[in-house]
Amino acid sequence: MERTLGTRYTPRHARPVVRYVRTAGRHRKPTEQGTMALELAVLAPILLILFMFLLACGRYFQTSSLLESAARDGARSASQARSLGEARGYVDDAVARTMGQAFKSCKDTASGRITTGFAAGTPLSVEVTCTINYRDLGLLGIGGDTKITKRFTSSVDPYRGVRDGS
Repeated sequence: MERTLGTRYTPRHARPVVRYVRTAGRHRKPTEQGTMALELAVLAPILLILFMFLLACGRYFQTSSLLESAARDGARSASQARSLGEARGYVDDAVARTMGQAFKSCKDTASGRITTGFAAGTPLSVEVTCTINYRDLGLLGIGGDTKITKRFTSSVDPYRGVRDGS
């Protein structure tokens, strides 16, 4: 088998000089060293902001659900009361019991009130309000507070003896 110059099997000393000049001027093949650190530096803030946004959404929707539950429980228990004062006590108890599962900022500010009259067979509306604090998620620029209000209406039991007054 005859070997020619420039082939794979040519001995090194037999290669032309031009070939050495060409290979000496070539750049090294670019490596991927450091690209992972660059990707992390670019993606980390984006992922952190996305995570904080998901926390804010979760906090809002969980609190909204708890408020709705507190308003429903308060209205149903108040509709069984015999007086307006007793109904207010039932609403306060229901709000305190349900909002015990909420975040601290909302737990401290949750309040329920009866927004309609109190007579047998009439609708009784309970409104529960809470302020959610987002200051610990300040990275998003949300910061501050958000007020959420939920309302539920239930009929006062028409067959239960209801006393007038508070």
